[in-house]
Amino acid sequence: MTVGKEVLERSAALSAEKITRLYKSSGRGVAEVSVEVRPGEIFGLMGPNGSGKSTLLRVLSTAVEPESGAFRVCGADGVREKRKARARMGLMVDRPTHYGDLTGWANAYLFARSYGIEEAKAESVLAELFDYFGLDEYRDDRTKTYSYGMGKKLALIEAMAHGPDLLLLDEPSLGLDYTSQLAYQKKIRELSNSGVAILIASNQVDEVEALCDRVAFLHRGRLIAQGTPEEFVSSLEGTRRIVAALRNPVDYEALKKVEGVERVATEGRNLVLHCAGRPGLVADVVAGLVSAGGDITDLAVRRPSLEDVYVKLTGEALRDEA
Repeated sequence: MTVGKEVLERSAALSAEKITRLYKSSGRGVAEVSVEVRPGEIFGLMGPNGSGKSTLLRVLSTAVEPESGAFRVCGADGVREKRKARARMGLMVDRPTHYGDLTGWANAYLFARSYGIEEAKAESVLAELFDYFGLDEYRDDRTKTYSYGMGKKLALIEAMAHGPDLLLLDEPSLGLDYTSQLAYQKKIRELSNSGVAILIASNQVDEVEALCDRVAFLHRGRLIAQGTPEEFVSSLEGTRRIVAALRNPVDYEALKKVEGVERVATEGRNLVLHCAGRPGLVADVVAGLVSAGGDITDLAVRRPSLEDVYVKLTGEALRDEA
């Protein structure tokens, strides 16, 4: 029987139900997590370090088995049909490792051939990707001489070369320079438009808002909410995010008493205030900073972002505070 195109389009490329995998030493991992990624969809997975993002990707990539729950990759059972599932996916881990004494080309060629790509096609596809990601002139250098960003680009090439139906990417743009980030985002959109399902684990807020069709938040191993970026951000209408760059650190406890200020945190040398918007709020915040002895070098009032949504849902920061 021939399956209609509309049925294929509705079928999930990745379907995971109640995935649980906890580590005995720490108690961390994931519990009862269910996600679905459809062909052509870019799905974002967000959560701070320790929330379970990497653990979930390890399970979905078949690197480790779940303690309970089930998942399918393009119809293949991820536990009982690992080889079939792996053949349909491409994986990029947060900290990719390569054979340091082999060249970048040799590493990528090894990956491509291991997925069954014929020699001539592997040569053609890799040449195109090395050129696209700006690694062509370094293709014959040993990977132990590669910078972190170059290693990330090589890992992207390896994940994409065999033409997977599902891409699992863990912090893919972290460490990429501006030009490389643009190239990466363009390629992700091209793959999505061609029908590839893409799951991106990332806390790069601008990237997720720009790329992802849907987003899910993980908090302490559990999925707490999912929806479109637009739905999440619009739910915070009236919220403000005030970012103050200070020449010197200050005791900001008094700022928490300013009417409308819901949370104060540090991000590097910046002080970030999550606030409920009201007339005169910014002036009161500035006055509070000055009273605390703060020397303000820059001040920005920004629209709500997915980071603010996470803070609102959990009371905790999405990214580690410096």
